[in-house]
Amino acid sequence: MPVIHRHLPQHTVPDHAVQQQTDPRLQICGAVRHQLLVTPNDLNALPRSRYRADFVCQQGWVVPQQEWSGFRLQDVLALAEPLPEARVIHIGAGDYVISLPRAVAESALLCDTLNGQPLPLEHGAPWRLIVPSSACTTSVKWVDRIVLLTEDVKQPR
Repeated sequence: MPVIHRHLPQHTVPDHAVQQQTDPRLQICGAVRHQLLVTPNDLNALPRSRYRADFVCQQGWVVPQQEWSGFRLQDVLALAEPLPEARVIHIGAGDYVISLPRAVAESALLCDTLNGQPLPLEHGAPWRLIVPSSACTTSVKWVDRIVLLTEDVKQPR
């Protein structure tokens, strides 16, 4: 039985995230027609989506009914016009990178709010990836880049 927490844990905020907070920019590059540096204003022009569910961690704890709001990853990627052969998405924050199949973009959100409030820096601001029904390790905090690839390659973590 998982341990129930009332709030998400707060982790130490890395230096790159503090720097990003002062001038938030999201790099989208790789197998795209347009390499971009996206700003909050660019994202705010996109439709918003919500996702509400228990946040479950494989370490044995859960935070019930968290409501995330932001932008469908698919819509964010569309800004850069992914090439048809792009099959893999690398989502990065500083030195941390995860690899996801491009099909995941249909359900994933790039979130900037949590429970109706702006996403706090301690929980991943300016943007945090939420992938429904995935391991909590895919919930990348402090997202600063998205790289589309034609095939998966190992990235340092």
